[in-house]
Amino acid sequence: MEKEEKVMIVLLMMVLLSLSVAYTTFYQGGTQIQELSTSSKPGEKVYLEGTVVSERFTNTGGHLLIDVEHSYGTTKVFVSKDKGAQEISSVISENSKVHVTGEVQEYQGGLEVVVQDISDVKVL
Repeated sequence: MEKEEKVMIVLLMMVLLSLSVAYTTFYQGGTQIQELSTSSKPGEKVYLEGTVVSERFTNTGGHLLIDVEHSYGTTKVFVSKDKGAQEISSVISENSKVHVTGEVQEYQGGLEVVVQDISDVKVL
């Protein structure tokens, strides 16, 4: 084999390795967000659509708690003060139809959906 051929093979191998690393790091096509259900587990990213039953701020911290009635019952949605609690509270009210995306977490023995960004709560 010529020197140029060896260099070319090494470069092609490096390109293939780089592409495979990028693919496994950035490709998220296999991780679709599922609808919240009775089988949802803490740590999963889910969505739910439903009607706001109540909304209130926590006694300490200024975080927003929203109770959303949907196809599987009523679920608490937690919005941290630094994730847009005030802004979300200003656009929703009781009986608002909402689409919420967030992470399932366990709190005091029950499951709740924790909003990660203000754009994760949409009024329908």
